[in-house]
Amino acid sequence: SSGINAEYGALFTGSPNKNGNSWCPDCVTADPIVNKAIQNAPECSCLITVFVGDRAAWKDRNNNFRKSDLQLTSVPTLIKVGTEKRLEEGQCSNLSLVEMIMEED
Repeated sequence: SSGINAEYGALFTGSPNKNGNSWCPDCVTADPIVNKAIQNAPECSCLITVFVGDRAAWKDRNNNFRKSDLQLTSVPTLIKVGTEKRLEEGQCSNLSLVEMIMEED
């Protein structure tokens, strides 16, 4: 073991439109806050952004993200990979909650 603790977050968010903005208002609000929290996170932290599709694709009950083991029900959702920790919707716009989820375990 190298002794390096890496923290990984996965942010599931609405895909951007042709103007580069998500169709999801909560996602637009959360994006800069999550990015700020990652800058303050432990040195070996990584954020993976996953686009769930456009609004119609997301609203489809058969969407792969809804049916997967992740059981996503809303966007944005921030998951700390390898843990049960997750934030959903407006929680992703709370800087202290986002920073807390990305702290070293």
